[in-house]
Amino acid sequence: MHQSVLLEEVVALFEPLSQKPQPVLIDCTLGLGGHSLALLQAYPNLHIVGIDKDKEAQTLALDKLAPYAERFTHKQGNFAEVLPTLPPPQGILADLGVSSLQLDNPHRGFGFHSLNLDMRMDMEQSLDAFKIVNHYSLYELERVLQMGEVHGHKKIASLIVQHRHKQPFNTAQDLASFLAKHTHRGKLHPATLVFQAIRMEVNAEMQNLQALLEYSKTLQDTLLCVIAFHSLEDRQVKHAFREYAKVYGESLTKKPLIPSQQEVRLNPRARSAKMRAFYFKAL
Repeated sequence: MHQSVLLEEVVALFEPLSQKPQPVLIDCTLGLGGHSLALLQAYPNLHIVGIDKDKEAQTLALDKLAPYAERFTHKQGNFAEVLPTLPPPQGILADLGVSSLQLDNPHRGFGFHSLNLDMRMDMEQSLDAFKIVNHYSLYELERVLQMGEVHGHKKIASLIVQHRHKQPFNTAQDLASFLAKHTHRGKLHPATLVFQAIRMEVNAEMQNLQALLEYSKTLQDTLLCVIAFHSLEDRQVKHAFREYAKVYGESLTKKPLIPSQQEVRLNPRARSAKMRAFYFKAL
């Protein structure tokens, strides 16, 4: 069962929207609809536009949100492309994590035990993890792993390239087992950061975040909340909000909000979540 991270904190953050007559919030990463459902339940005058490119998640989310159909609109696609086509909202939420639906489905290629090597959130796009692992050049693989802040990225990229010459990596299991044998074991599974880096490349996650942050400079009287799960993403948001505070408004989180110990015990996947929020003032 997927558990939306920092759920109470997200609902509390957007409380000011309840004081507006007909506020609209855009949920950039609808997923299974957990955040949207809680917000619709908490604020009866709120309308939400949910964006997602995962059709499997979309089906489940729409079913969950059916009781609120009059206050919920769904848009299929990449939020970086959809956002500029919508009227300016009063709130924006972007949860940049991967849902349990994606991680636990053995056919999606996100988890270490998956029978595929895929990792696409949009199953209609051509680039997948198999192409990156088995066909990217050594230089391109090094770039992907370095961007993902993988320790020893050059060595790992070289090991992958050497191995695939003999036998391609056909499943996530193949890749995870290989990394477990050939890389250092720490607190995390040796494949964790490598998988994360590949997933971010497959889904252009850093480019999409950058597009969101660039778009947000056009907002007025709007609350923006971003939940990041990778230090690179969180750093980008932190630096952007620091610069925006000089011109556009104020940061509402001097330090990122993180899950409580109780939440992490109930949902270990929440452990790396960091939430930052910014208010774009009316000019």
